[in-house]
Amino acid sequence: MAQSKVVTYYASTDPLSDPGLYSVLYSIMPAHRRRKIDQFIFDKDRRLSMGVELLLRRAMQDLGEDPDAFVSDIEGNGKPVLRGSDVHFNLSHSETMVMCSVSDSDVGCDVELIRPIDLEIAKRYFYGTEYDTIASQPDLQSMYRMFYRFWTLKESFMKVTGLGFELELSDFRINLGPRITVDQTVDDREYSFIEYDVGDGYRYAVSSVGRDFESSMRYVNLGGRNPINMRVAIR
Repeated sequence: MAQSKVVTYYASTDPLSDPGLYSVLYSIMPAHRRRKIDQFIFDKDRRLSMGVELLLRRAMQDLGEDPDAFVSDIEGNGKPVLRGSDVHFNLSHSETMVMCSVSDSDVGCDVELIRPIDLEIAKRYFYGTEYDTIASQPDLQSMYRMFYRFWTLKESFMKVTGLGFELELSDFRINLGPRITVDQTVDDREYSFIEYDVGDGYRYAVSSVGRDFESSMRYVNLGGRNPINMRVAIR
């Protein structure tokens, strides 16, 4: 894998609401993803599951890898891996948006729709100074935005470590600033972070043990004419 930067893709699953397009794209899904898609009851969740797989396949193609040559699997700690590949990846979705980050080292990503939430969650579960930062915002909307900044950064860190929610939200502290850092006792590795805000009402965050991120995410049009080699634009 000839790559030095962490690359992140994102897309809207709205085009997958078209039954014809959905059927075509479902036909190129690997068997393990079809099984996962079929487990969902609601169409929205099926589209999200298909969407993250499409982003991963696009990322593999961009890396010069055959996406059909590898099997996506889950390690004992719940972290997704590609058997037979040195590509590290992570997937996330929220409402109608999907996200995929790939790297040559461990990576975690998270996307969340900014919406009203009970801020007592942050008071109860976040690190104390994180909640203080949220509570110090001038109005409720600003508090929500700050909450989701912390939430996406924290979840991306929990995912890059491989621990997920086995790691308590209050066990580590995210420090905002020109360079985002984390105070943690999980291991002795140095973690880096990046946030993306494309003005679509969502927050995106990525964490990696690498230090170099692409400055923008790559937008993938899931409704492009060619369902396999989909059009990509940097945003």
